[in-house]
Amino acid sequence: MWRESFGPLPGVRDGDALAYEFQLPDRFVPWRGGTLLERVFVLLDLGVSMSVPVWQRNDRTDRSAQGPTTWYVDLVQITAEPHGFVIRDLYADVMVPVDGRHQRLLDLDEFADAIESGELSVAEAVDGLRRWQRFQDRHLHAAREPQGYWTDFPPRALRALAALPAPLGPVVTAQ
Repeated sequence: MWRESFGPLPGVRDGDALAYEFQLPDRFVPWRGGTLLERVFVLLDLGVSMSVPVWQRNDRTDRSAQGPTTWYVDLVQITAEPHGFVIRDLYADVMVPVDGRHQRLLDLDEFADAIESGELSVAEAVDGLRRWQRFQDRHLHAAREPQGYWTDFPPRALRALAALPAPLGPVVTAQ
């Protein structure tokens, strides 16, 4: 359920978009020719974070079937602080392939468990669900009926941040 935080992490803000990075530990295996430096993007106005995970497998999971073209999008809670942001994972996730496969919604059971246990208040859950719907309407499916393409995914707001050279600052390794 709740994951311990780490940081601070180096990052760059561009309007309502933010990018930050961290290094994965050596138990992860990167995609061929890649590194373990993970860049995560955040849409501050919607409270979602997203990345294309840089790792192919670790000691518990093999992502080879997903390929390096699947974005992992998290519903998050963002708290602004004087020198940055605190980003808290709110359990609900969606995997968004950009190669024509369907999206896959994950972990709504964890979201419900967090509400039931009191780790997530009803007000936080309601706010999160509304933001989650706005993200999907704005970036995945603007029309009521599913289309054969994403409306704005990966979001155009992330292009400048994605183009920045790595690393964004001192490299911090996750545990």
